[in-house]
Amino acid sequence: MLPRPDWIALSADERRRLRYIWDDTRASQDVTGNVGWVLEAAVRLSVRAQLTLCVGLYESIVWRFEGLHHRDEALQVAEAAWCATVDPRYLRFYELTRTDWVGPVEGPLWCAMAWLEPAVRIGHQFPAELYDAIGYLGCLAQHVAPQPEAWGAWLEGALERLVARHPPHEDDPFDDPFGRRIGTRLGPLVGRGIFDPHHEPSARADAAFLAGVLADAQASGNPFLANPGDLKDAGFVGTPYRLDPPNSYPQAKNA
Repeated sequence: MLPRPDWIALSADERRRLRYIWDDTRASQDVTGNVGWVLEAAVRLSVRAQLTLCVGLYESIVWRFEGLHHRDEALQVAEAAWCATVDPRYLRFYELTRTDWVGPVEGPLWCAMAWLEPAVRIGHQFPAELYDAIGYLGCLAQHVAPQPEAWGAWLEGALERLVARHPPHEDDPFDDPFGRRIGTRLGPLVGRGIFDPHHEPSARADAAFLAGVLADAQASGNPFLANPGDLKDAGFVGTPYRLDPPNSYPQAKNA
């Protein structure tokens, strides 16, 4: 299971203070806010960096509720979603029953998982899914954050690093007409470290993190990770749950 990242530093007391409006009968009508600045940055990113941004926003929601529930699914989804930033086919399609996730803690978690799934799984084919999820997850994370200003400052720094290192990547679909090598066509790999304001991102650290997540998700039998049969049906070729050789991926700027 994923450990809590260093860039999440909320105390138990801060997490217990739920200072926002939440009504399950209204779905997300109370989740408002202006995250246009996040979307403006997102259009200046590679597809893989956009996928990573979705996962980073999602994790900021998941860890905000650490210790306030006893469900494993939210972290399992986070782990499988990180795998899907390597190749979107790694994330298995899922639907969670809405009525099983209610209240000011599990309700937001259900919403976050519901919006993350299509963005990470098919967003590389349908950009609107990616942008919609980035906008929604940004608003939701801001809505539930114990310290919205601190959350915004953290995200602003992360976006600056993402834009500097992972600008849009030109991809020629005719190089892979049957979609066998989707995972290598999304831009340079992006690791969790891009969200850590205290450490300089590095290609080596990114690859090590992603390789570890893939191995852990497979070893633990993560239920949200596509199995080899799923991958075969999706046209996956190669050895699943492993990174391709480093020269298979473009290099990040300043890597």
